[in-house]
Amino acid sequence: MLNRTNDRPLDNDGDAEIRIRIVAAIPRSGSTLFMRIFQEAPECGVTSRLVLMGNHRLEGDFQPDYTIFHNPSALGVYQEAQRNGKSILISKEELGHECRKGECDYDIFPNQSSIERARPAFLFRDPIRVFDSWKAVGWTDMESLLIAYRKLYETWRASNQSAIAITYEELIYHPDRIIRHICQHWGIDFSPSLLAFQHPFGDFLFSTERERQIYAVDNPLGLFTTVQSNQSINADIKSHNLLTMAEKDQVEQSLGGMYMATYGDRFNSIRNTLSQKTHFGFDLDDTLHEFRKASGAASAAVFAYLAKHSPTTPEEFKATYGKILKQATAGGFADGKSSDDYRRERFTASMQAHEIEVKEEMILHLLILYKTSLQSALTLKPGASQLLTQLKGIGKTIVIVTEGPEDAQRWTLEHLGIADQVDALVTSNAVGKSKTDGLFGVVLQRLGIEAGDMVFVGDNWKRDVVSAREEGIMTVFYDEQGSVKLDGDELRINSLWKLGGLVKAPGDVGD
Repeated sequence: MLNRTNDRPLDNDGDAEIRIRIVAAIPRSGSTLFMRIFQEAPECGVTSRLVLMGNHRLEGDFQPDYTIFHNPSALGVYQEAQRNGKSILISKEELGHECRKGECDYDIFPNQSSIERARPAFLFRDPIRVFDSWKAVGWTDMESLLIAYRKLYETWRASNQSAIAITYEELIYHPDRIIRHICQHWGIDFSPSLLAFQHPFGDFLFSTERERQIYAVDNPLGLFTTVQSNQSINADIKSHNLLTMAEKDQVEQSLGGMYMATYGDRFNSIRNTLSQKTHFGFDLDDTLHEFRKASGAASAAVFAYLAKHSPTTPEEFKATYGKILKQATAGGFADGKSSDDYRRERFTASMQAHEIEVKEEMILHLLILYKTSLQSALTLKPGASQLLTQLKGIGKTIVIVTEGPEDAQRWTLEHLGIADQVDALVTSNAVGKSKTDGLFGVVLQRLGIEAGDMVFVGDNWKRDVVSAREEGIMTVFYDEQGSVKLDGDELRINSLWKLGGLVKAPGDVGD
């Protein structure tokens, strides 16, 4: 390993000068995880929010404190780092979450020379997940998110080669590679021990007692619970699922392009690969529309009706129906029956399970009730309509490959208003094969294309992703509760807006 400590220049007091390094982010982006990683580096002292909170005692409007850039040795944390024999002081600097206080759009760096000295790492996280995390702790001002995210992005874009951009998502999936990259950028010796946390959380350098209380004692709003409770990087942190569809649309349309651009060459490489695909295949239920919510609403209407005609509660009917449904759908609807046939069987079995007399008149009523309730609840996923329009605009062939009754899937496409954008519908019901039993091979044969001509998007890892890959088809895993992953061998998205960002539109230059 290199030893840089003894080669450091001296400051005005004759002590070895400590190098300043900055990670710049907005709140709830994973910046505290960075603090925990680098507190494991023996040459590093780690602190937080020197610029944001340095002048918090002053009255009047918010004023950032730039002492860390123009006179760092005046700071107590710098002096403490010197006493502890540290050669690098890393500060997590954040834009705030309340624009009314002026915290969201201030300049973290006062000038270009401060950027060159601090060699910042700009940390970006998927804005959908950021706002979801904000809402989980009670921060609901989307305008503050939009302002802060744009400011961080613009600051990075205006920086020179002294700065780098990284994403939280790449960090959790590829921690070794990303931390090596940052260590090289910052002049720190990398060790795998950085990724196995041995120091207690909160073993940082604190500029004020208030900061120490926040990190080491109070943990207000549970801000640090996740990073505090894990001894290594956890890639399986699920969404709180707190955003409405309208909020997802607004966040993605406003910030999604900026986030995707932070992937740089990786983003452009994937765009180029997708641009060569002639056929875009999609699963239908819970990929292009909110099937679980719609079918849940339709089923609830049926349970409520049955409860009025028996001593059984809607909750009891729901439990029974769930067991029947799981058994009935195991074959992927490959036996050729109609949607009414399937529903009739399930309703009849549910009534018999609770000793309700099965009458044809009631069954017909339930069929109508289910279908009308389902229709009223049908909703496209955020970004679905725009994505299909975009694909058609650049001449792509759109194929729906789905497990379900043929008549029900055609009916669904019509009532979602996207039937005219679909070039081909292939169902397990009509083919007689499920996705796990060779349906994708039939799709390629029917379309007369090679596997390399197609990319398939679906929400079920086993039935969509694994099954399509077995036929050699490129896949995109639609995982609403998960984190984005843009790897050559695995593409994972959590909104269709992001896939739209990866698809070249007419006139796009791809950079």
